Amino acid sequence: MIVTTTYNPTDGAIARSRRIAAENGWTWVPRERQSLKQLADKYGEERIWSVSEQELNYYCGSQPPLFFHPSMALVRIKRIVRGESDSLLAAAGVREGDSVLDCTAGLASDAIVFSHAVGSSGHVTALESEGALAVLLKEGLKTYISEIPQLNEAMRRVQVVHRDHAEYLKQLADKSFDIVYFDPMFREPVQETSHLSPLREVANSASLQPSAIEEAKRVARRAVVLKELRGSREFERLGFGEVVRSSSKIAYGVISG
Repeated sequence: MIVTTTYNPTDGAIARSRRIAAENGWTWVPRERQSLKQLADKYGEERIWSVSEQELNYYCGSQPPLFFHPSMALVRIKRIVRGESDSLLAAAGVREGDSVLDCTAGLASDAIVFSHAVGSSGHVTALESEGALAVLLKEGLKTYISEIPQLNEAMRRVQVVHRDHAEYLKQLADKSFDIVYFDPMFREPVQETSHLSPLREVANSASLQPSAIEEAKRVARRAVVLKELRGSREFERLGFGEVVRSSSKIAYGVISG
């Protein structure tokens, strides 16, 4: 991958871009007055990071850029702060002080909501198997600033780990997390936006394996939770007998410990 800056970068942007390249073993190149297309042609690499002091954008070929945004976590935490319920938190039975393992982080919207719910006495670990997404999450969760203090605090507390969930689960001790959560990529998106559509090109689209669910059952003290579309056959295939519907097209399978 190539890491560069935006046009006319500040010293801070150059330092940040060099750090990201060095930490991940990627190639840093000066932007100068070159377009991203020119850089791609020059270095024979279409995967490019464009970095400023505040922003981080990932480009892959002709796809729109992928960037970090809390997305629906912002709306959901606003609602929770107003005293409204959240269907995922209710289905999972999350409590303050809990430890949660999000096995399929994506852009971490659910991990952020979990983090808000468990509070400063709890802990959320978000696993992301794809390197580009893991970097985007680590940087975005550290630096994104919203107008909601509770959201900012929740983002900073999420620990991102670049690992495949199947291997990570095998290495964990029995009953080491309260909740183990899976949100695999839907075969058909519920809603597509210019911000979220590039995620489908980068994220891991592999189906969950029953062996991973068995490991999750061993690791979870209270519940294993699966997010899927209502009516999905994945619930039955993976052994989720209890299915909790939300007010949307989403449902949650729950295996209680």
